[in-house]
Amino acid sequence: MFTDIVGFTALAQANESEAMRLLERHHEILRPFFARFRGREVKTIGDSFLVEFESALEATTCAIEIQRSLRSDPATSEPDRLQLRIGVHLGDVIESDGDVLGDAVNIASRIEPLSVPGGVCISAQVFDQVQNKLDVAFEALVGPELKNVRVPITVYRVVFPAASARVAADPATPEPVPRLAVLPFANMSPNANDDYFADGLTDEIITELSHIPNLRVIARTSVMRYKSAAKGVREIGAELRVGNVLEGSVRKSGNRIRITVQLIDAASEEHLWAERFDRELEDIFAIQSDIAENVAQALDLRLRAPVSTRRRTHPNVEAYTLYLRGRSLWNRRTVPDVREAMRRFQEAVEVDPEFSLAHSGVADCYSILLDRSALAEVEAVPKGRAAALRALELDPRLAEAHASLGAVLAQAGEFRESERELRAAIELNPGYSTGHHWLCLTLLCLGRVEEAALEIARAEESDPLSPAVLNSSGLSAWAAGRPDEALRKWDRALEISPSHDAVTFNRVSLLALTGHGALASEVLRSYGAGPADAGSKLWVTANGHAVLGERAETERSIERLNSLPPGEQLPTKWFAMTYALLGDLDRAYGILFDGAGRVPFSVRASMWATPALAKFRADPRFQELVTRWESEDRHAGSTLPPDAGHHP
Repeated sequence: MFTDIVGFTALAQANESEAMRLLERHHEILRPFFARFRGREVKTIGDSFLVEFESALEATTCAIEIQRSLRSDPATSEPDRLQLRIGVHLGDVIESDGDVLGDAVNIASRIEPLSVPGGVCISAQVFDQVQNKLDVAFEALVGPELKNVRVPITVYRVVFPAASARVAADPATPEPVPRLAVLPFANMSPNANDDYFADGLTDEIITELSHIPNLRVIARTSVMRYKSAAKGVREIGAELRVGNVLEGSVRKSGNRIRITVQLIDAASEEHLWAERFDRELEDIFAIQSDIAENVAQALDLRLRAPVSTRRRTHPNVEAYTLYLRGRSLWNRRTVPDVREAMRRFQEAVEVDPEFSLAHSGVADCYSILLDRSALAEVEAVPKGRAAALRALELDPRLAEAHASLGAVLAQAGEFRESERELRAAIELNPGYSTGHHWLCLTLLCLGRVEEAALEIARAEESDPLSPAVLNSSGLSAWAAGRPDEALRKWDRALEISPSHDAVTFNRVSLLALTGHGALASEVLRSYGAGPADAGSKLWVTANGHAVLGERAETERSIERLNSLPPGEQLPTKWFAMTYALLGDLDRAYGILFDGAGRVPFSVRASMWATPALAKFRADPRFQELVTRWESEDRHAGSTLPPDAGHHP
């Protein structure tokens, strides 16, 4: 990748000091992007960078994200304005004394000047690797001539879409990808218990719209926070950083349904499109497709594909209604609600055995129940795997099913197979926030910190108000050596959800391990002042005291956990993590190597990924432990069949 500052030579001749200041700012802005996308800075050539990447996708993504960042930079007045041209090429190079040489370098340097200010150009070799994997369009340049390059090369420019169809884009100034929020549809049905249907329809429309290329759709978790909020469209648009808002209402009565929907410009509150659908309930899928098509038309965007190509068949309406009720319950994430969701999904499967989304829902329930220690791994993993594979058998192009299988595989410790399925989900639906989030967690378990940071950034862009996403974003930043950023993410998460267990533990851990023990103790004390003796709260409290080195308090918390009713007690293996945090590695490994029962997934994942356990992982016994886990997995028959998860 070659980068070049637009107009730098002229600025240097007119005002050398300002040019040097701009150059310093240029270096400060770009270098973190190179690190984030695993780029190796080969050299600087005046106002240009030559950077080498491990893949064409990472290089192109890096270039696009740099340009997006610069367009959103508040310093837009001269001479502060920084504009770049970027060129990317794929080819073999020769390394010599830390430098790289060869035709590939020469071609990349010739492609860069073909870019417009603020733009990115790529060669055909790069295009072949990245097409259909990014949320931008590409356009072939007509007859470009590359100086001193004898073989003709096709060059493509990245097309950054306009923010609104009503604003004519300056071809020299790429616009950001438009962002849309679908607010929770209001339930206008006579039966207040039909609220689940309005929520489920909101989810389905979000999913439908996320298939529109070059449109960022805010995820469910973030928009649902506005369900009861007395806020106007302009305020919501500003908080979510979206240009447009879709809102509507649902009235369900017997087999009839009325859906009213309107697309609004968030800044001006002007209505761009509105429609009312009075149909039979069986027409619900056609209505969803109509809404997506009209939104795409109003924003001058192109649908990736009609709904019929994304769902192999439409489910029975009764089964679909059961599915919506189940998904509404599953989204609450409590054990009782997830158990009830499981029943609804299973009822949907009984009504319509070929309803792939319902099978995927069953798999997701097993994943949550295992994560909450409400089911044993020996039961949850095989059953969750079977449900996800059945969903994929019925619909190999269902993104949700690939994500469901990816989650189950991660819980079985099969992280590389999990990565494959989650990437398949994202390829089918690039805007799928959950897929990006779960992939981040899998990559953290594989130790691939920078890649994890990329995935969680994409998840956070679509789901900025999700405490779970913000928690993982903080973990990723901490693992990458950015503790201040991690604390900012967790502070934001606690503003949204003040008693969030995982966020509280991670914040206490980071503060304790960076010399802020007093503040960590205060955070833990404030957290513990809530409802007492809940299992999750006691668990976080025990681990918080452990990371603070408070042995007596840690032991007292463990005693209280062990005194809970039998159905609420944690498996003994969980306490290995607590002793590891306390620094008592002998006791931690003693518990883990005890042959009584398998180590639960939640503990294994924490052992792999929690930054506070770095010393635990540095112990030679950790590799022995991992080898033992792998052996247990093979003995349990958890290896994925060779053809499982295949998708065209």
